[in-house]
Amino acid sequence: MVKRNVFIIGTGITGFGENYEISAGKLASKALTRAIENTKITKESVQSTFIGSLVSGSNSQPSIGANCLRESHIKTPHVRIEAGNASGAAAFHQAYLGILSGVFDCIAVVGVEKLSDFVNAGIVERILSSTIDYQWEFEMGATLTSLYAILTKAHMKEFQTTKEQLAAVPVKNHKNGVNNPNAQFRKEISIERFLNAKRIAEPIGKFDPATYCDGSASVILASEKFILQNKDISSKVPILGSSYASDSLALHHRKLLTELNASKTAAATAYKMADIKPVDINVAEVHDSYPIGEILAIEDLGFFKKGEGGKAVEEGLTEQNGKVSINTSGGLKARGDPFGATGIAQIIEIVEQMRREAGKRQVDSVNYGLTQNVMGTGALTYVNILGEEEVKK
Repeated sequence: MVKRNVFIIGTGITGFGENYEISAGKLASKALTRAIENTKITKESVQSTFIGSLVSGSNSQPSIGANCLRESHIKTPHVRIEAGNASGAAAFHQAYLGILSGVFDCIAVVGVEKLSDFVNAGIVERILSSTIDYQWEFEMGATLTSLYAILTKAHMKEFQTTKEQLAAVPVKNHKNGVNNPNAQFRKEISIERFLNAKRIAEPIGKFDPATYCDGSASVILASEKFILQNKDISSKVPILGSSYASDSLALHHRKLLTELNASKTAAATAYKMADIKPVDINVAEVHDSYPIGEILAIEDLGFFKKGEGGKAVEEGLTEQNGKVSINTSGGLKARGDPFGATGIAQIIEIVEQMRREAGKRQVDSVNYGLTQNVMGTGALTYVNILGEEEVKK
């Protein structure tokens, strides 16, 4: 059993959306500076910085780490970690291990992406080809959207999942996003609009996918020793479990198309580390880049039986203060999806729920929260479990 001696002591986030006038380095610096200010520690206390990003830091945006730290006036070693759409969660996990090992006592984690530049250039799909099988999928004309359409059709065929149930996912998440001041879209949308939208890869419609955008999010991790030495730290949310698992890149190499095995495996390890069961989770942020993504997640994470995810969403069991509150932030769909920042933003939402700082999004009772961040069509998944300070096992 892993000793629970790693805590989140500070958070910082920018608004998600289109930020043409600001560089990726400045976006990252904003989130990092806010996170440090939130902790009430000095910049000099940070021993290392882990930066998660798929695009920023490569190609036309080099030296993202150096630019971020220069803008923040912080001098620490830094490393950029890339794991596709799960880059933020990957950086978080590596920082967690860094403190767990005893090598570090205080690490800053930053997730950042500035995708507006690449959307305009029309090359986002080529960038995302690194998250799927390049030879057997991308070069054959497949995209993330078409591959998720295959996953959607498989679930619909085997479990009679309906388009209405699928549409209920983004409808719920847009409703939640209204109350998130950092969300890209803060407007409710009707289920009829989703159902009547033009199909872009049957059965996926124009309004189903999450939108690529710009944004940054940051958290500060610390050891118990560091917290005892810094009396001004007023909040410490324990990381009870942090795990990841992988699967085949290509869909045709997987045993089933109706589950993401990497999510199931990573979740099982995280639950064991936290010594809890799925039924104990009160709130979760899951990867809803497409509606089927959330339905698969709530099944694979153990919240609902396989095949019953669509029905659960349709019946309101995943709404705020439902059986389990899913994507209270608005999820990727309403909050926006700046790949490298997404996994960190998920964690920040759970931290705010634990601190009772989520405003109108606040869930009434929160003891345990979970995040699930996925790369591509599920070839890599990170799962994290956080708990209240008062929770004792």
